[in-house]
Amino acid sequence: MSVLFLNTGGNNNAMDDSASNLSTSMCDVEEQDLSAALLNNNVSFSSTMVTSSEDLSFSLTEAEICKLKKKFDASTKPNEDMDVSINVEEISVQEESSMHKEISVQEESSIQETSSVQEETTLEEDTSMQETTLNEESTLEESESVINLEDTIDDPEIQPIVPESNQLIVLDVNKPVVANENEPFVTEKATEIVAVEAEEVASLEYFKNKLIEVGRRCWKSSAEAQHYTKGCYWSPDGTCLLVPIHLDGMHVMELPPDLYTATTVAQERGLTNLVPAVHVPEGGTVYDCVWYPHMNSQEPDSCFWLATRQHEPIHMWDAFDGKLRCSYSGYDAVDEVMAAISLAFSHDGQQIYAGYKRCIKIFDTSRPGRLCDDYPVKFAISCIAQTTEHHNTLTCGNWHGYIQHFDLRCSPKQGPLFTLGGHKGGITQLKYAEGSAGWQLFSGARKCQKLLQWDMRNYKKPLEEYQRNVETNQRIQFDLTPDLGWLASGDTQGALNVWDMNGDGEVSALPLHNDCCNGASFHPSLPILASSSGQYHFIGSDDRVNDSVLDCTGAVEQEQPKEKPQEVIYENAVVMWWCGPSL
Repeated sequence: MSVLFLNTGGNNNAMDDSASNLSTSMCDVEEQDLSAALLNNNVSFSSTMVTSSEDLSFSLTEAEICKLKKKFDASTKPNEDMDVSINVEEISVQEESSMHKEISVQEESSIQETSSVQEETTLEEDTSMQETTLNEESTLEESESVINLEDTIDDPEIQPIVPESNQLIVLDVNKPVVANENEPFVTEKATEIVAVEAEEVASLEYFKNKLIEVGRRCWKSSAEAQHYTKGCYWSPDGTCLLVPIHLDGMHVMELPPDLYTATTVAQERGLTNLVPAVHVPEGGTVYDCVWYPHMNSQEPDSCFWLATRQHEPIHMWDAFDGKLRCSYSGYDAVDEVMAAISLAFSHDGQQIYAGYKRCIKIFDTSRPGRLCDDYPVKFAISCIAQTTEHHNTLTCGNWHGYIQHFDLRCSPKQGPLFTLGGHKGGITQLKYAEGSAGWQLFSGARKCQKLLQWDMRNYKKPLEEYQRNVETNQRIQFDLTPDLGWLASGDTQGALNVWDMNGDGEVSALPLHNDCCNGASFHPSLPILASSSGQYHFIGSDDRVNDSVLDCTGAVEQEQPKEKPQEVIYENAVVMWWCGPSL
């Protein structure tokens, strides 16, 4: 069943015009009664628009009486050709009966004449009304028929109802959509909405077939500059991928056009060379970056991301041309700019949470500069996450291996609501599940082999522990599918660890890279996984300047042979993998 809410504010003038036109045909109705009747949609009028009385008595004129007598004498005159003997008493009876019949017939004819006169009068009034108003017509019906007020208004041909942009269409997807000839737009819109709802309900299939590499981009390194990746981040609308590169700024890769509407991919598909659509050539180390949560490529104003790097304030970068839009600066006690360690947006995108060494600064997104609210803490904030179930709380990790849950409405002197442990190293990433599982938190740490799953409503111990190989201080990224069906994480051995959340929880290690797999990110609406690889490699060097070495006796030692050049195997790449149905 579909319900259409239409804006009827534009029909007041048409109703006033129709009321003025009806006043000419309802001449016997008072103006006050007419205005009151027009306000009631349930009022109905007879076809003649004249109220009639129940008393039908009338009187005949002398001319009509004489005419009746003549007709009576002609009808009672005997026929000369026929010999008829009639009794006087029978004649008198016949005369009386014939008189009654003639009177009744005459009364009916008089009533018909009277009604015909009234009809002629009404027709004349209608004719005059048609001459004065060219756009309206009136038709007469029988006295027993009843018409509505809307039937007295002669509108042009009914046009299909097309809702405006501010009208709302509410459809029940559980019932079939009934087509209506007068509402083609509603029918087509209903079909489209039902199809979209069906597509959203159907869950995506992951890792049921062999992974297909659909795109790749690599960066070269040298002993002077090692350009390794530091994770990868899909935009909220899924059109592009953000990749920070050590000593080479940030790159934005676009999704290959043939994958926007793809449901299956052939295994023979060619590999796409990912070319950065936007390159921000910033030097130094990028600490953290985050997309605007309501980013939409159809709205250029919403296409931006935030990034923080060493010795710099928080910058907002445009995703179309890579230009700097604005900055958010945090200052310390001596009025020097501090670099934020971690970043996060609020779910509505109106606030920015920035983690510093001893405080959390809350910026207003629409107000760049140094104005912000400070929330003092005791430890450096290494990562931030916020649940969709409670907008006034904030979950933060620190380098000491603890997870602290703060209520921003409470005084900072009160401290966190509770603190979670379980990790051996500093917390590098926190992520809440989406949808109905909004209280489930996943946490990872550096030099810690565990991924922990928490229920923040009962935080005494973790729900699950997932094992992975993390042997360095580098941030090893993990991610969840939108339906919370799969968990994926990289490790320092170059494998991608995948867990089926709806299955037995066993890990599947996929050897995708030849170097540390530091990034894993699922596409928000397609079965595509992006992974990134690379790490810093320590290279040994010979610090001896002279070729000869003197011992205590003054004898010259022979020159030692130089070591062979050291070979370093590395892979600095970002790859897109199709993990859905394939041909």
